[in-house]
Amino acid sequence: MGPAISAMLAMMAVLAIFAGIYTVVERPADVAARLQAYALAAERRRREEQGQRGLRKPLATLDRLLSGQSLARRVALRLAQANIRATVPEFLLLVVATGMAGTALGYALQGHILSAIAGAIVGLSLPWAFLERRRYRRIKAFHDQLIDVLVLIVGSLRSGHGLQNALELASREMGPPASEEFGRVLREMGFGLSQTEALNNLVARMETDDLQLVVTAVNISHEVGGSLSLVLEKIAETLRERVRLQGEIRVLTTQQRLTSYLLVLLPIFLAVVISLMNPQYMSGFLRPGLTRLIPIGILAMELIGFLLTRRMARLDV
Repeated sequence: MGPAISAMLAMMAVLAIFAGIYTVVERPADVAARLQAYALAAERRRREEQGQRGLRKPLATLDRLLSGQSLARRVALRLAQANIRATVPEFLLLVVATGMAGTALGYALQGHILSAIAGAIVGLSLPWAFLERRRYRRIKAFHDQLIDVLVLIVGSLRSGHGLQNALELASREMGPPASEEFGRVLREMGFGLSQTEALNNLVARMETDDLQLVVTAVNISHEVGGSLSLVLEKIAETLRERVRLQGEIRVLTTQQRLTSYLLVLLPIFLAVVISLMNPQYMSGFLRPGLTRLIPIGILAMELIGFLLTRRMARLDV
């Protein structure tokens, strides 16, 4: 492959990556468009009425075609959980763009079909990894805020306010993501959803057992009555005790977690030392051909071992 072709492929790959990132990050979107199926349908109707042109028109058509598919629903849910302002077709377009970019870069760098396949796998995986990472961090942040939210709601209920006013107070006083999620609950109720449906949608987005317990208590109290503030106060005390136990367990498993990091970093450190002491010894793994798959396999097994070790040191409370 000539230098000109390699440079052209690399340039196309970079442009594809930036185009995909622009589609997800820079597109202005209403917050209401993030509301489950109801708000997604409203967003599609709004786009059709405005008669969007160019790239938006085929994306809107693709959105209508994918709206009934289970995969599209799962992707839409994960986008809502990660609070990414993109529709399902736009995210899939980003996946395709990064996959093509990875393929072009892999082939341009090595000129081999295996490197192109490896680049495609990496390119296709990057958007999903980013989505799952952001989704996980956002759900964890919401879980960490849940006790403070309960304290705020209990105080509001004891002051004589209703639950909806308490949720509005939480959406104003708490930071994101709790403020965003409870604000979304209030908007869903404003769109006509019942309190039970809006709270169940919140559970579907956040996917935490503690929130499920809270919402179940609220729904039961809404149907049969009772002192909701007292129930939520007891739940908050239970959650505090669970957090305390989790902290103790984390201290007790510190050695196991450090061991997992050591087992991953030690082979890499030894490889670097050997490369500095005897470069020819390690250069054989980097020669063109199938031998380059050896370090890739080593890194993959290192990653699997790290994940297994971390999972063994994790205890659920």
